[in-house]
Amino acid sequence: MRTNLIIVSGQGNKPLDWQKTIREIEDVLIPHYQFDIYERGMYYFLLAETRIRGLEYATIPLSRISKALSCSDWQSRKTIRQLADKRCIELEQTRKGHSVKALIPSELNISVPQKQKEEINIEELDFFQGREYVNEIIKRENNSCFYCLSEVSLETCELDHVVSQLNGGDNSYRNIVATCHKCNTRKQAIGSHDYLRGLYRKGMLSETEFEGRVSALEALSKGELKPEL
Repeated sequence: MRTNLIIVSGQGNKPLDWQKTIREIEDVLIPHYQFDIYERGMYYFLLAETRIRGLEYATIPLSRISKALSCSDWQSRKTIRQLADKRCIELEQTRKGHSVKALIPSELNISVPQKQKEEINIEELDFFQGREYVNEIIKRENNSCFYCLSEVSLETCELDHVVSQLNGGDNSYRNIVATCHKCNTRKQAIGSHDYLRGLYRKGMLSETEFEGRVSALEALSKGELKPEL
């Protein structure tokens, strides 16, 4: 005797983030329950007929499931019972047939693994190309030009090599600083210490500021001024 799966319509669910839910189904639910190809197809079919339509339940004859999955009624009946045994669907016998609800990962006792933050080796990062870390460099410089201490922002700052590339300078955080446009243009290949002395002689830096910039240069070369990533 052919059995019909009677699924009674329920109240609509609260809106779900389906992109996130499908990722959790693929990354957590299916591996956890070790779905075979029939279980996977059956689960997604029931999910589409119920939850994705905003229903707790829906009414689906067994023959319709078999046709959708291109399998026999015997295989459909076996598969839906397997899903029920694994408790990833709710399956209950009623006077009219079976009541079925596809459960999503957040409703199951499955822990969703958190993506571990990849460890970053700051010593290997390029702080110049593409200005990918310009915000971090500006923050390290307290939103000021490394040389003249004038205010800079993401829109106005330039990235400068303390030791020029012609003289072997690299793109590490030890050699890249945020500067104003004027300092970046004027400094060019001038050594950083010499450029700071020029600013001091022109009265653009006080004695205290000059000494502070020289100390900052030394700290930078020693790797003591790491930007926060």
